[in-house]
Amino acid sequence: MVLPQRLEADTCAIPTGGPAACGTCRSMSGRHERSARPGPLPDQGRLLAVRSKFMADGILPEGVPLPILRSWERSSLHGLANGASRRRETRLTETALKELRERNEELLVSAWGEIVTLCRETQPLGGVVVLTDPNGVVLVRLGDNTFSDEAERLGLCAGGDWSEQAMGTNAIGTALSERFALSVIGAEHFCNGNTDISCSAVPIIDPCGALAGIIDLSTSVTVAHDYSLPLLKRAANEIERRLFERRYGRFEQMHLHSNPRLLGGPNEGLLAFDNDRLVGANRMAVELIGLSWSAIGVMHFRQLFSVQHASVTRQASADECVVQSAHGSTFFARLQMPRKAQGGTEPGRAIERQPARPALAEPAGGDALPHVVLETLQIEGGPKLRKMKVGHLVYGANLMDDTGEAILVVASGRYRCFASHEGKELTLFTLGPGDAVPLQPEMVVEVRKEGEAAVIPRAAFRRLTRDHPEFGMCILPAVEKMLNRSLTMVGEMAFRSVRYRLIRYLCEMAEHDGRQTSTGVVIDAAPHGDDLAMAIGAARQSVSTVLAELIRTGDVQRPSPRTFVIPDIENLKEELRVLR
Repeated sequence: MVLPQRLEADTCAIPTGGPAACGTCRSMSGRHERSARPGPLPDQGRLLAVRSKFMADGILPEGVPLPILRSWERSSLHGLANGASRRRETRLTETALKELRERNEELLVSAWGEIVTLCRETQPLGGVVVLTDPNGVVLVRLGDNTFSDEAERLGLCAGGDWSEQAMGTNAIGTALSERFALSVIGAEHFCNGNTDISCSAVPIIDPCGALAGIIDLSTSVTVAHDYSLPLLKRAANEIERRLFERRYGRFEQMHLHSNPRLLGGPNEGLLAFDNDRLVGANRMAVELIGLSWSAIGVMHFRQLFSVQHASVTRQASADECVVQSAHGSTFFARLQMPRKAQGGTEPGRAIERQPARPALAEPAGGDALPHVVLETLQIEGGPKLRKMKVGHLVYGANLMDDTGEAILVVASGRYRCFASHEGKELTLFTLGPGDAVPLQPEMVVEVRKEGEAAVIPRAAFRRLTRDHPEFGMCILPAVEKMLNRSLTMVGEMAFRSVRYRLIRYLCEMAEHDGRQTSTGVVIDAAPHGDDLAMAIGAARQSVSTVLAELIRTGDVQRPSPRTFVIPDIENLKEELRVLR
């Protein structure tokens, strides 16, 4: 077979990293490429014939995007026969998949909220949302149960390899190779076994410019993908933002945009500095400033902006300021200082020195705690308590079976239970020793303090409560307590002011995580911005307004973005009683 030479794409007139967005371009990595399809897409039968002719004699067909043609060429070079019905389907073992997920936990944590949101937004399409690692191996798949059967048949499942080497032309593998967003529709797939589906995929770039993974939407070929890429690009931007925040939370950060109204929003640029050296950025910042990813770790503040770093530190940490790039572009900026507690102590250190509260065998009401009963029963082959490391996430959707949701039983440690929607998180409640809660599909549990817990599938839980009624009897009060917490939270969101909810949250943090000093109760590593707003279920602007008023009146002090000082905790509690 005589293959054509590598096909070079037409390039847009907009330079790489420019501030404008090209209407015909779907590049996500600074490489602008035309994605418009000239004329209607050929039908399936004709497209199959076009592919065969292209692979046989190298004649360029009309109506097929150049990235697809390049991918067909690569697929053949990988040793896949044109139109092969059988693919090199490989799937990781459960152990290997678990290890892969652990290696990509930062990506999973950052992406989970967007995956759930995409599933909701695309539910009418009946497809699945897929997240892969940088090599195209599926980490998680979530979505429509009906299409999931088809996806399973094709090998589009957790642990499946969807690189071009394994599957030929497909949205995941081709997006990995081309490093920009694209769709692969029906017979554009290289393997005939995949021509009944259509897929769109967008690369996820980490704050150093490396490929972190792929976010993909796959549906039946009968579903149009006209709006898939915009949804996926928005999700990828939010995932990249969260990757940046997780990795550089302890570094000095600059938030910037050419439009002051977009500062603080999802389209702002983010830069991270170690002293004055650039150590991280998001894609928005790279495009706004016109950077190359190779500048990460090399360039210094003075090479990026025409002002002194110290000058910006004085202005931007207190409020917004205007800065000019070395190329003459003007930006509005806000500086966020590193997350350190008062006196230079890193977040969490002061809390760790606090004496641990002992886990009681029974609560005050006299009901045995679920984890104690579970350990006492010592059921052979039954659910066991396991170590839960800080930062680990438990996804309710991943633990569903045909009979329902799983049950989480907490023996020790501390856990944040939250729900996610449209890229935003809402903290539902905090779990501690003796708590138990059903893991709803929309629910995610984050380990905040190392401990032990048991995750019991619903089928196993039913057998356990049938054979050991005493376990079921101790679970009921624990679940009832969680329900009461949820009702309290909903009631407060509906009937309590933002001021009441913020003061109550500050008082709770002071009680559980605060340390008494001569100046008052100090709360280290406190949430701020969106995190604080999510914790009390309010808009960020409303929370900022109330917090500013509390600081103005002296009820709360804020020596750093991550530290609160409450001079008189009793005064705040008294206001709660008045507001009630």
